[in-house]
Order: sequence, then structure tokens, then C-alpha cells
Amino acid sequence: MWPPFHHWQVATAILLGVDMIAAYIGLALGWTLLSLNILNYVKRLKLEISYLPEPAQQTKTVNHSVGMPIHDAIELPDVVKDTYAVLLVSSPTCHPCHEALAEFLKENRSLQIPFVCLAEADQADYFEKFRADYSKWAEIVPVKEAVLKRLGITRFPTFFVIDPKGVIQREFLLVHFLVKYVEQIRVSLETGGKDGQ
Repeated sequence: MWPPFHHWQVATAILLGVDMIAAYIGLALGWTLLSLNILNYVKRLKLEISYLPEPAQQTKTVNHSVGMPIHDAIELPDVVKDTYAVLLVSSPTCHPCHEALAEFLKENRSLQIPFVCLAEADQADYFEKFRADYSKWAEIVPVKEAVLKRLGITRFPTFFVIDPKGVIQREFLLVHFLVKYVEQIRVSLETGGKDGQ
């Protein structure tokens, strides 16, 4: 025999069930409206994108320094003459230059490629501090802003890879890509390649 139910208990149970169903329906409607809003937004974005002009043909950025003999602009120390070498062009007031120099010096422990840092020297106080901070680990060569302009330097830090004749072969902004290129040169030279390409 069933325990006696009072009508109010039955009504409460029914109302709780109805409330839960209503809550689920409300939740489903909310998600549906949100999904429709997202779809509408994506549709509008696609329409706006369709109004944009076609992208111009991407061409490889040309650096005016690549192919230039560096000795036409700067007298380099003997450590980077007659060999493949890396030059870092930096500014003493450029924080990313300090980071790039430290990162390259760490990577160069295993690479052991000849290296010189060309530092913008128009502000003598900053240059001397920069030289004092890093001369234990790298040769720091002062370079005037006019020479940097002649080399086409527009960003700091910039890495150059030069060949044994002192001709700039490649320019890099990131140490990671520079290291990969230097490793390719090393492999090419070890397998009999003449130009490191």
C-alpha cells in the first residue's frame, strides 16, 4: 500500500518537474540564441572581408645590405676576416639588442662561429657602458649612425652573416633563424660546398 500523499505534495513535485523542464528549455533557447548571434557575426565578418581588396603579391623583402661588401662601410677586426662570420648590429639603448646578444652568445657556445657586435656609438656614454658590459664575451666595434644608414639598417637588433670575402650574405632579426642558417653553412662546408649556400 502506498503511503498517503497530500495533494500539496503531488502539486509540489509536479511544479518542480515543470520548473526543471522550463529551466532546460530556457537554457536550450539561450544557447540557440547565442549560436545564432555567433553565426550572424561570422556572416557579417565574411561580408566585410569580401569588400577588402585582393592582397598584393607577396615578394621577399629586399635588404639593400645583402650582397654589399661590409668592408666598404666598416673596418672589421681580424677575428671575422677571411671566414664566415656573424655580425650583430645593435644600439646600446635598445633592450631587445641586449636580449638578442645574450641569446646569441649562449647559442654560439656550441656554434663557435666568429662574431662581432657592431654597436651604434653616437651617444658615447651609452656605447661605453654597453662595451663595458659585453666586451668580455664579444668584440664590440663602434659604428656611427651615418654608416648604419648607408648599410640600410632600419631595425635593431639586426644580424648579418658575411662570407670570407666580407660580403653580406643574409640578414636576420631572430637568433633562432640565424642559428639554423649558420648550421646549414657548416654542413655545406663540411660536405664540400664552397659558398655555404
